[in-house]
Amino acid sequence: MRIAYLSIGGHIHTERWLRFFVNRGHDVHLMTVQPVPMEGVKLYDIRTGIPVKPLHYAVALRKVKRILAEVRPDLLHTHFLTGYGYWGAFSGFHPSVLTVWGDDVYLTPHTSFLKGRLARLALRRADLVTGDSEDILEQAVAMGASKEACHVIQWGVDLTAFKPDAPSDVREQLGIPADSPVVISIRSFTQPYYNIDVIVRAIPRILAERPDTHFIIAGNEGDDTELRTLARDLSIDERAHFVGKIPHEELPAYLVTSDAFLSVPSVDATAVSLLEAMACGTPVVVSSLDSALEWVTDGENGIVVSPRDQAGLEAAILSLIDSAERRAEFGVIGARIIRERADHDTHMTRMEELCLELVERWRKTGGALEVR
Repeated sequence: MRIAYLSIGGHIHTERWLRFFVNRGHDVHLMTVQPVPMEGVKLYDIRTGIPVKPLHYAVALRKVKRILAEVRPDLLHTHFLTGYGYWGAFSGFHPSVLTVWGDDVYLTPHTSFLKGRLARLALRRADLVTGDSEDILEQAVAMGASKEACHVIQWGVDLTAFKPDAPSDVREQLGIPADSPVVISIRSFTQPYYNIDVIVRAIPRILAERPDTHFIIAGNEGDDTELRTLARDLSIDERAHFVGKIPHEELPAYLVTSDAFLSVPSVDATAVSLLEAMACGTPVVVSSLDSALEWVTDGENGIVVSPRDQAGLEAAILSLIDSAERRAEFGVIGARIIRERADHDTHMTRMEELCLELVERWRKTGGALEVR
């Protein structure tokens, strides 16, 4: 298959997805405004340098149409509903796949009438829609996607790397004693709805009861300056290790050394970092979002708290720190769930099957495609 992608260049989700299809022998092309070279991928820079958004989108759309006419792919696959989704929809290309990510469904379409209209149009025009949770696809259907065209496809976990017995020297690197509890957060700093500030504000109470506890605060995107300042103001900076972006290949080492993983956003799709933590046998604390509850049952394989419930978060962390037996039980169950339901290769293979089926149906019907 020759596949043209519209997606965020340089993002781990894009890289892992495209790498799978390259390794499967497909001819992969990427159109993006964040051009980062990828081995085996033909890259197209659709940046315009135009600061006025409507004009930028219009000029970039002309580039997209020209590239599609030159490449003549079997399939157009757009990632992210807003922004890239607009180009995919207005390109007029079929068959087309749209993969939604998170706030492109939960937040952005609801910030203005125009963005809502464009998002609904993009969803209606897609021949196939994928997302990483039932909840996000229900939201997509509510905005116009065909229910029959929607499929849950996980970004998935590399189970050869993310596993409970992954090697780790993180404690030695950070100077954390072998018997000290470690709590980790690796959600991005880009949006306030990830609630990293609540995690930082919870640290003083944890240290009051367990002063030997260490916190690792990482994020793949964004600036942590304000959070570092907050930690200094709270006099906890000696126990809060801000490590910035952790390379993906090093992440298992951080997860297996941690006694609790925190993911407590106010809105979110399925967090890949949550699944990776579970795969490593790390006990998890999550916020009570439908996307998280598809994976975590409170008191069975993790602890569920309400978003921005600082007292609840503090209690959850302390309950895990204080019970090695509970941590072990949660870790075993969580790792089993991920092995059964979130293997990266399994989900990408299913995605490949869906794409091949879509292309074949498009050819057989001469473009008169009925989604199913």
